Amino acid sequence: MGDFLRVVFSTVSRRLWVLVVLNWLFFGFIVVGSFVGQAGVVGVNVWPLGEIFPVEEGNVLFLIGVIFVLNLVLSGFVLVTLTGFVFFGLSVFFLSLRAFLWGTFLNELSTPLFLLALPTVMLEGEGYVLASLTGVGVGLSWIKPKWMFRGEENLSRVGAVKRALKEAGRVYVLVVMFQLAAAVLEALTLISV
Repeated sequence: MGDFLRVVFSTVSRRLWVLVVLNWLFFGFIVVGSFVGQAGVVGVNVWPLGEIFPVEEGNVLFLIGVIFVLNLVLSGFVLVTLTGFVFFGLSVFFLSLRAFLWGTFLNELSTPLFLLALPTVMLEGEGYVLASLTGVGVGLSWIKPKWMFRGEENLSRVGAVKRALKEAGRVYVLVVMFQLAAAVLEALTLISV
């Protein structure tokens, strides 16, 4: 397991500059969304699950599962990663849009609730950033393989996509870990409020 995690972290470290830019964009758009929400331009509830599923102590595992699946599959994979496979810029767009909407939502929380939600936002947000990293990687690999694998062997588009998909699979181990931790924390937070 230790060797596998070393390979995962090595894969992420090769794309560190992209990861840094995506983090700046994501967390920057949360701040921008908060300012826009403060100005009263837009206000969005991006988490309606509290109204759909009753939050009780007895169904915490079910709530964790629902949050985890929705965040990982729908928000992370379908919206942020797969769109990047089509065109890498779409992954960045949907990542930024999600952050902006979160900012408008978080702006409406009182300070104690904001501080309670902050760890979940950090974990889940980093999961989305890593999901976007995979979308950008695969999207760039078929559009411009030399940009994606600069200084490495001369890969064809098909070879570059295969290699990018392999890297994406490794990075998704971290995405799953971040989203699972965020789902547990979010469910426990919702039950405690």
